[in-house]
Amino acid sequence: MTEQAPRVIIVGQFAQGSLERSYRTAFESCGCEVLSFDIVQAIAQHCRFGRLGRAFNNFVPVEAWIRKGNRDLVIHAVQSQPDYLLTFGHYPIQAGALAQIRSASNAALVHVWPDTLLNVGGNLILCLPLFDLVASHSRSSVEQLRRMGARRVVWIPLAADPSMHSPVDCTESERLEYGADVTFVGGWRPEREAILSKLDGFDLKIWGPDWGRRCRDNKAVANNWRGRPLYETEFAKAVASSKINLNIIDPSNYPGANMRFFEIPVAGGLQVSSPCPEMEGEFVHGEHLFYYRDANELPDLIATLIADTRLRTRVAQAGHAKVLTAQTYTDRVRSILQQFEKGFQ
Repeated sequence: MTEQAPRVIIVGQFAQGSLERSYRTAFESCGCEVLSFDIVQAIAQHCRFGRLGRAFNNFVPVEAWIRKGNRDLVIHAVQSQPDYLLTFGHYPIQAGALAQIRSASNAALVHVWPDTLLNVGGNLILCLPLFDLVASHSRSSVEQLRRMGARRVVWIPLAADPSMHSPVDCTESERLEYGADVTFVGGWRPEREAILSKLDGFDLKIWGPDWGRRCRDNKAVANNWRGRPLYETEFAKAVASSKINLNIIDPSNYPGANMRFFEIPVAGGLQVSSPCPEMEGEFVHGEHLFYYRDANELPDLIATLIADTRLRTRVAQAGHAKVLTAQTYTDRVRSILQQFEKGFQ
């Protein structure tokens, strides 16, 4: 008799470039049957007054609407009887919903925490003791999540998704549209604006939300903003068309890696990253990528790399090979499954 494939419910939101989509693909690659439950959409269906009500709920959460969306999750889980149920981040999943799922199924409950601890809210703290496993993207967050009530926490970093960000061939027009000597893809932060201001005079392109509104008085930055974010294939085209791909990790995520840390090399690009102590033993400066320690040293580092095509190519290729070796979401899923197979010993 053939052993039945594990059934997994992924709970979250499945927008372009989302972590949930990467985990869904990775579980499928491990032979699991995967079901998706969009908790944001489920709650939105219960919001009254149409678009206005949904917008209001984003800023002033309405308990009755959220509870109805969570009820839909409970019913879906009870009917599906999964082996594993994974939640992500800080979506409005209620502790009562998780408790009901535990009482009505044999599902192992897993939470993937991919964010700064600054964003751990009261609702998630109530949920933490109900999870069989919490996967923290940062090693330094493990003990803190335990102190908040999680029973079992392991360090499982973010990773690369080759199905989402593989190297691509670009046409000449695409290289003109997406390419630059230096490319930065990400949302506005004051620290990022300050660092990118140091690159005035370089061929620089900035892609992401909020830059136009935030930087209208900083022409050194605003003039390089391309007006929108990039996801998946477009992101890969920008990486492929650029000599250097800059990763400025949000200071509140220190000392862990962000998603971009893995996305750039898996797309075949050369990464120049801000310090990332938790990954610097694996991803070595000058071998798999380059780190800058201080914003003032960044212009000289970039100028050196722009002038050395052979060095850029060698390091980009080594970084790409590194993430494919053991730094993909399939590797992360195997780590989660192994935690249960070995009984947390």
